Amino acid sequence: MENNFETKLAILEDILSKKRQALLTILNICENQETLYSTPATNERREFLLEMGKQKQMKIDEVLTCDQMFQQIFDSIGDVFESKGQDFPDSVIALQDGIKELLEIDVKIRAQEEKTKTAATSSWGKLDTVATKEANPATTNEMLNKYRNNNRNRPHSK
Repeated sequence: MENNFETKLAILEDILSKKRQALLTILNICENQETLYSTPATNERREFLLEMGKQKQMKIDEVLTCDQMFQQIFDSIGDVFESKGQDFPDSVIALQDGIKELLEIDVKIRAQEEKTKTAATSSWGKLDTVATKEANPATTNEMLNKYRNNNRNRPHSK
């Protein structure tokens, strides 16, 4: 049982690492989107923004999958974790640190999304012909809403 518990702790750490990478990619995409919105509206910019949106959606889906996997595995060892967690202090600390780091990245993403939304709104407000074909900035954050709602509605692990 202990070996199974140790294996699941290692898997949880791996899931957090994968989620971290996905969140950092999302943050990078958000920063690049803000930069693009400060450039003149062109068909090329529009294509870049559309591609970035697709990439961001894929990473958000990856984050959601990580969350589901983490929760399932944690739930499967929750009772053992309560009784034996103190026997694995390094793993527990690594999980706690990983979760803390993910929360910090999440806060950065949310702040960057607000900056990007402001840049998009400013850019979209300039009614040239290419900009009017771009997505309305009011809907640019819809894909992150799924991620945010999932994290708000999900019971958080200890």
